[in-house]
This record gives sequence, C-alpha cells and structure tokens, in this order.
Amino acid sequence: MKPDITSRKDLHLIVKTFYKDLLLHQELAPFFKDFKDPHKLKAHLEILVDFWDNTLFYSGAYTKNAIRPHIEIHENNRISAIHFETWLDLFSKAVDEHFEGLQASTIKNRALSIATVMRIKLKAD
Repeated sequence: MKPDITSRKDLHLIVKTFYKDLLLHQELAPFFKDFKDPHKLKAHLEILVDFWDNTLFYSGAYTKNAIRPHIEIHENNRISAIHFETWLDLFSKAVDEHFEGLQASTIKNRALSIATVMRIKLKAD
C-alpha cells in the first residue's frame, strides 16, 4: 500500500516526477522548452508546489493567476484537447506512481477540473 499525499514534500515529488516525463514527451516537451535550464525548472517546480499546496491544502501559498501563462503559451503554440488529455495522463501517472488515498484522488480530480476550465477558456479543441 502506498501512502497518501500529506505535505509539500509529497507535492514536490509529484511535480518532479511529472516534469521528468513531461520534458521527455515528444508532443508536450516543446511547450516547456524554457525549463530545460535547471535553474528555471527548479524555480518553476516551486511555483507548482505552491499551486498544488494551495489547491489541495488551502495553504495560501499561491497567489498568481494560473491561466495567464497558459494563455500566452496558447497564443504562440496552440494547445489542443489532446495536449490536455496527455497532460492529465502524465499527471495522474506521477501521482499514482507514489501515492494513493483520498488526497491522491482529490489532486487528480482537481487537475481534471482545472484542465477542463483551461480547455474551455482557451477554446482548445
């Protein structure tokens, strides 16, 4: 049996695992080319940990606008529905690789909700 997600340390493991796969994925890697620089990647992962810490544990750690960077990316390199589905698959895989339980299910459900809202706002098809 795997543990459930209980801390920022757990969230860091998820985003680190997720980005390892994401940066190697043929279809998605071009969206994240800026993060091949290890310093930029480290800073970005901390922002993501803040985001998920706030989303899962209501920590108040994330106060930025999550959709803004995605709009900018979409304007330069169109994000499609398939990209969102692949993103969700890789994210769920990263969670499932290390965790199970209520919080693990919750983070995957929230990722699905967030991706759905972003798809609608970006009109990704």
